[in-house]
Amino acid sequence: MVRLEGVAKRFGDHLAVDHVDVAVDRGAFLTILGPSGSGKTTVLRMIAGFIQPDSGAITINGRSVADDPPYARSIGMVFQRLALFPHMTAAENVAYPLKMRGWTKGDLSARVERFLDLVRLSGLGQRRIQQLSGGQQQRVAIARALVFEPDLLLLDEPLAALDRKLREDMQLEFRRIQQELGVTTINVTHDQREALVMSDQVMVMDNGKIHQHAPPTEAYKRPADRFVAGFIGITNFVDATLVGRTDDGRATVTIHDQTFEGRIADRTIEAGVDVVAALRAEKVHVVNGDHDEGLDAVIAETVFEGDRLVYRLHVEPWPGQPLLAFDYAQHEAMPRTVGEQVRVSWRPEDLMIFPP
Repeated sequence: MVRLEGVAKRFGDHLAVDHVDVAVDRGAFLTILGPSGSGKTTVLRMIAGFIQPDSGAITINGRSVADDPPYARSIGMVFQRLALFPHMTAAENVAYPLKMRGWTKGDLSARVERFLDLVRLSGLGQRRIQQLSGGQQQRVAIARALVFEPDLLLLDEPLAALDRKLREDMQLEFRRIQQELGVTTINVTHDQREALVMSDQVMVMDNGKIHQHAPPTEAYKRPADRFVAGFIGITNFVDATLVGRTDDGRATVTIHDQTFEGRIADRTIEAGVDVVAALRAEKVHVVNGDHDEGLDAVIAETVFEGDRLVYRLHVEPWPGQPLLAFDYAQHEAMPRTVGEQVRVSWRPEDLMIFPP
């Protein structure tokens, strides 16, 4: 449905997008994820036609859009600033794209009502924008972007201004609406949860380059490099030395003179080279100090977050910084106390090894 080939964009001396190649299947939901300045919004705006690439090609439906202005690209957009018309009702806002396309009043009403119902705003069409809550205004913006049935829906951090609970609710709503309509969607965000919840595919960017393009589960469980591992999820990192590796991705490293088993994706790294070992916080198991297996540790801090307990631990072979561990299986057990002696362990396949 959408293809970018060798697309690059420079602003002065800054290369904002560095020869990006990406393809988006029809009906897919792709989220471009990355920190501020990663190039993700520039990619979205080039697809929309607001910015012209310096090089490369962008095609939509198999046709180059290089000469097409934004209004000719059959694209619906929802921005962080919703840009709704305050002097119009919700229904009039939704109807606006149809009026601009020459729809008659008789044909408008049924289509507008259908899309207000799709976003669960039935009966609220006559309310002014100021009479709607933030979440309801968000739904109006979605309906307005979709009412003319565009080939492509672009989302530019549309949930960033909402509070956490409403943002999480709207993430599920976006996913429901997208699946119900089957519209090809490209979303831009720096919110990792949003990317994992809403998307079929996640594209992680930094410094104008794509670090990984994969399904959310793969990006989370098998990050392509250290940047992806650190940007998605909460991950512990520590310097290590590679002792050896096998052809199936198993590897041995030393950390502070102790040997550990792990897995490595880069088969070109040779033994004796400095590497980085990465371990996600939820993969760290914390047990009582009298347990036979694991490493000795001391609880340095306990944080209760509702659905989980977060422990900061001092572990001798993990020098330089505390080891973070998540405990989701707390149930009615009392949190461990600061200063408590415990033991920590993890499965060899959960220790990820990357180039430094």
